[in-house]
Amino acid sequence: MKINDILVPVDFSPNSMKAAEFALSLVDPEGEVCLLHVIDSDFIERVSEEGFSEAEQAIERLRESAEKRLGEIVSSRESDRPEIDIMVVVGKPFAEILRVANDLFFEMIVLSTRGRRQSSIEDVLFGSTADKVLRAARIPVICIPPTG
Repeated sequence: MKINDILVPVDFSPNSMKAAEFALSLVDPEGEVCLLHVIDSDFIERVSEEGFSEAEQAIERLRESAEKRLGEIVSSRESDRPEIDIMVVVGKPFAEILRVANDLFFEMIVLSTRGRRQSSIEDVLFGSTADKVLRAARIPVICIPPTG
């Protein structure tokens, strides 16, 4: 089976970086891996409501930081094959992952089951981002479990 393009949502946690490495090992050398970081719109709203920052300023700072970190990941690689693209979007993480996968016709999604945010009551009641993506995706999804 030849896989030409894989979407990998990353939150910069060690486990999401492990998912990125796994995706790179799966994709065809002439293929592409897209590292997607989603700025959580609910988080931005809560920060703004608490008076810490204006939403637009917070989004711009988070976008710049994410693009810088993603760029560092790409530039730290020893090979330019397979190609790595980066993308930063704002929204609900599970919805944006599904939207990008569908809109850009990715063949597969590889994501970690636990990232920065550890289990919360919301995860218990409604499922984690990985759970929601796995249930709604129309393409194969590989979930990478936490290490240790």
